[in-house]
Amino acid sequence: MMGMMYGWRWRLFGGVAAAVLIASVSWAADPPVRLGFVDLQTVITQSKEGQTAMNTVKAEATEKQKEISAKEAEIKQMDADLQKQASALSEAARKEREEEIRRKLRDLKRVTEDFNRDLAKREGEMVNDLLKDLTTVIRDYGKEKGYGLIIEKGQSGVIYGNDAADLTKEILERYNTRRSKK
Repeated sequence: MMGMMYGWRWRLFGGVAAAVLIASVSWAADPPVRLGFVDLQTVITQSKEGQTAMNTVKAEATEKQKEISAKEAEIKQMDADLQKQASALSEAARKEREEEIRRKLRDLKRVTEDFNRDLAKREGEMVNDLLKDLTTVIRDYGKEKGYGLIIEKGQSGVIYGNDAADLTKEILERYNTRRSKK
């Protein structure tokens, strides 16, 4: 009876071992899956289109910053004038100027907050537009070169990838070439 019990287990084990062996042989016959990764941040910041978009946003930011700086200078000048003239002004006139300075400071704060929100939104839109085009380039590249998987270096948590798996340079070149043809 004992021999029969062990025989059953050996036959089950033998069947499982044969199935694993057959599966591994058929898996080994399949070509290896090509894997690659791309540093999208690098492609965006180094691509011609990415640099153009960033320069446009920077120019807009610089122009707006000049406006904000001019308002700050005006407020500082108003405050300095108030300090110089405080003793010669009536209480009502002094309070009126202080209120005007506070109102301009509130307006400046709102303008600055709106500017920062608009700038962040503009940068986000720029990156999204670039990513749409870049995703198409990466998909086409992956299909053409036979990649089974291409992941983003920064978001995927790639801790190590050898140079052969790093497609950043090729994608950057293809993206720049594609963009210049349009």
